[in-house]
Amino acid sequence: MRRILTGYIVNFNKRHRRYGHLFQNRYKSIVCQEDVYRKELVRYIHLNLYRAGLVKDMKELNRNAWPGHSAFAGKVERQWQDTKYVLSFFGDSDHCIRNYLQYVRKGMDQGHRPELVGG
Repeated sequence: MRRILTGYIVNFNKRHRRYGHLFQNRYKSIVCQEDVYRKELVRYIHLNLYRAGLVKDMKELNRNAWPGHSAFAGKVERQWQDTKYVLSFFGDSDHCIRNYLQYVRKGMDQGHRPELVGG
């Protein structure tokens, strides 16, 4: 990832006659072996639109076509997105979507989570 991002930034800076950082933090990759941490990351990532003020509530987040959340919520189906693995953290197939949505909804009040951000 470092090589890819560095090449992209160098080209971007040349094209736009600028210099310096393009992204806020360096790319960070960590292995998520604990289910609790993995679930927190899923929630944190899928609430980015809400925390950024781009959607105002859970209903709007569920309908938004761009994030992976809409597929986990069962609103959009993408052949390339495997939702079964992540949804398996939230119970059996009959209740996993409902449990996932409740879990994400509970995180809406938590705000910014610095311990989950790379860099």
